[in-house]
Amino acid sequence: MKKTILSVLVVILFAVFVQEKIVEQDIRKAIVIFNENPTFTKETIVEADFENAAITMFTATWCGFCKGAKQLLDEKGISYFEVDVEEYNISKRKLKEIGIEDFFVPQIFVDGVPIGGFSDLKKIFGSDMPVPEVS
Repeated sequence: MKKTILSVLVVILFAVFVQEKIVEQDIRKAIVIFNENPTFTKETIVEADFENAAITMFTATWCGFCKGAKQLLDEKGISYFEVDVEEYNISKRKLKEIGIEDFFVPQIFVDGVPIGGFSDLKKIFGSDMPVPEVS
């Protein structure tokens, strides 16, 4: 419990700092990393890899897939740092600069490793959660 609270506080403090700087800095600086040398890849990541890891999610308010990804992580008690692509004017070109070829949201990173979107997250957690509606 103490670990979770500490992790949440660290993410919140870091989020406040990054939100002020993201507009003027390289988009890579928005991706939070706790472990510089993760032992997993997009293909090998499992649910346990989310423990004590920094999760960064690029989202949009109109996106049902983003809402689903956030709900799934919330249900699992996993903290994440959210970057709204519209609020920070993050373009397809900027995402390509960090190796994201397909522009869709959410784009989820675990300790800097891009793992994909909502469908990929559902596979990792063995979830059949439908895509929520956005109001």
